[in-house]
Amino acid sequence: MELFKVLEIVFPVFCIIALGYLFAHFKKLSLEPILDVLLYLTIPALVISSLSRKQLVLDDLAVVSLSAVLVILGTGLLAFIYLAVIKRRDLRGFYLPVMFMNSGNMSFPLALLAFGPDGLTVAILYYLAVSLMVYSLGIYIAKGKGGFAEMFRLPLIYAALIGLSLNFGGIKLPEPVITTFDMLGAATIPLMQVSLGYGLYSVRLAYPGISLAGTVLRIGGGVAIAWAVVTLFGIEGINQKIILLSSGMPAAVINFVVSRKYKVDSDLVASTIALSTLASIITTPLLLMLIM
Repeated sequence: MELFKVLEIVFPVFCIIALGYLFAHFKKLSLEPILDVLLYLTIPALVISSLSRKQLVLDDLAVVSLSAVLVILGTGLLAFIYLAVIKRRDLRGFYLPVMFMNSGNMSFPLALLAFGPDGLTVAILYYLAVSLMVYSLGIYIAKGKGGFAEMFRLPLIYAALIGLSLNFGGIKLPEPVITTFDMLGAATIPLMQVSLGYGLYSVRLAYPGISLAGTVLRIGGGVAIAWAVVTLFGIEGINQKIILLSSGMPAAVINFVVSRKYKVDSDLVASTIALSTLASIITTPLLLMLIM
């Protein structure tokens, strides 16, 4: 694919993230209410809106979800090996930014701009699997016993069940209702990007060597494992492209929220998020050129 076309896709994404970063320089506010609006309102609405439109087959759900889980577990294994080699197994927070990618803030707009509404729907399926893993396995890594119960306290899992039930049941919501979900869900992508940029403003680089290794494992390791998965299972078409794209995203900001809440290596987590996001300015266009 031509470089200019790729830049047309990534420019709006990184431009809005940069605006969020600049906004943080001039205006100080708490991100927690915004994150709550995303988690409890706009993301569930986007999930229901998207899943109720494109007719899915069970294979799509299984293939994309399984691929996301395998990438997460695979990068977790890479993180385990790295910590064993450098003899720092005490840094359990390191697993979070390596395993859990930014499959929302960045994948959604990239999938929509590059592959249209069908690409966004597949990206949402991938995101659902990642989110359920973050709010179960991720919190278990950070908190320990009792972490898996956290995912049932968020509306995301229930929105996914509603959206999938509507889809597989062939049920069409009344137009005014679906329009409500469309309008609310439309706020998700720009709000996610601005929040990402705003959150990155306060991050400072810590553990530079380990953060760099985490960046390589997150992006490079994620793509390598995803490529092995799609090759092994013969996954093709839009599913293959979105799996590769989402797997090569930088670390998600939610990792910092989790690490800070449970007091586990939050400086290292924040540093890896910032470094991997910066690296993605280069790696994302390269990845798009590879898969399109």
